[in-house]
Amino acid sequence: MKITLFYDHVTVLDYAYFSDQLGPVGHSQIVDVEFIGETDHEGVLYDFSMAKKKVKEIIDRDCDHRFVVPQSSVQRNDGRVYFKANFGYDDEFMEYWCPEEGVCEIDAAHVSNETLITYLEKQVMKEMPNTVKAIKLRLREENLEKESSFFHYTHGLKDHYGNCQRLLHGHRNTVNVFRNSVRDYETEEIIATQHFSSCIHFALWENVVNKEEIKKNEDQEFPIGRLSNTPIVHVKYESSQGVFEGKFPGKICYITPQESTVENLSIHFAKLVKSEYADKHEQITVNAFEGIGKGSTTSLF
Repeated sequence: MKITLFYDHVTVLDYAYFSDQLGPVGHSQIVDVEFIGETDHEGVLYDFSMAKKKVKEIIDRDCDHRFVVPQSSVQRNDGRVYFKANFGYDDEFMEYWCPEEGVCEIDAAHVSNETLITYLEKQVMKEMPNTVKAIKLRLREENLEKESSFFHYTHGLKDHYGNCQRLLHGHRNTVNVFRNSVRDYETEEIIATQHFSSCIHFALWENVVNKEEIKKNEDQEFPIGRLSNTPIVHVKYESSQGVFEGKFPGKICYITPQESTVENLSIHFAKLVKSEYADKHEQITVNAFEGIGKGSTTSLF
């Protein structure tokens, strides 16, 4: 007899990984889990509350809000982790330096759903009770409406008290736009696919090292938004977990005047829609998400 206990949506995993075509990609996935084993003297395989708490604890600790990379792709120097890789069709590259907490290293040649699941299953299984003989994890994306558009982004919040301070973590997001309370799917698609090219890195201007170079290249004293003429954006800051630093092609960066919290992003998106796509007297409401099922709303009148 085979006994299985299942727990859908046990947690949400927000992380980033490297794509040979896009570079750093932020992603958000729902985690489902099955526990396979035998029941104890009370007829229980694993108490639901304990199961959820333990699986979430392990995933949050080992993978959530980290840059997931193949173990063989990183180097270490002076207590910091270093990653460099080329991507795209123009031989573009990125570099990333961070404390140990900034990366999740998996024993695989490439990061994929399958290799990440294998890694997480091994990590979780190490801390299972004796009644659990095997586990199966599933990573799935949010079930969106057919008309919805989404984009991937990476960022880091320097002054955040938790793990959002890590420079290369990220999310897979939708943006909901309402004009006079009517959903505007067309503008949502423009924002996701044109303004953010379906994949973007939000960089706070305060954290940019090569400001003068960018000002000269973009011919602007205070460049905000997508960059068009800057080869490399160099970002660096120190947070409570240590020093985070990255160099990224300018074309995948979006410069923000304030920290890219979901509250500030919702304000920025609403102002963008109001100024470029709405009539003067229209009410604009934007729901900006940070991953799955949480976010911020801004309304402009």
